[in-house]
Amino acid sequence: MTEPDNQTRPRRGLAIAATAIAAVSFVLAASTWVAWLLVRPRVLGGPVYPIVAQVFLLVLGALFFLALLAGVLAIVLGVTGGAREHDGDLARVGALLGALTCAVALAGAVTFAVGSTWTPMTAQFDTGSYVSPFGR
Repeated sequence: MTEPDNQTRPRRGLAIAATAIAAVSFVLAASTWVAWLLVRPRVLGGPVYPIVAQVFLLVLGALFFLALLAGVLAIVLGVTGGAREHDGDLARVGALLGALTCAVALAGAVTFAVGSTWTPMTAQFDTGSYVSPFGR
């Protein structure tokens, strides 16, 4: 049994995977930024239990870190898929879009870690009615 002379077929699959993962993770990072900028102020300032606001902020932070990991995976798959070769256009697109995703997600992760404006969990005591154990 002879081995094939052309070994570019598996690398083409890596290039397609890199591009697909980079595109999906970029959309994830961009939509997480939209939620961070538009929905977060309403959740923190609105009539919502503080535990719900805490969970919402933690989920957004986790999505930033998930998009960052997916961007790194897209870069690795793009480079191994032939981004440095002359005919590796699709792999190059995947690696560059993965790098853009990493930049967007890293900015979001830093924003989450530095200025997440955590709401304090304070108990409110009311002698006239039942008070929820979550502070409202």
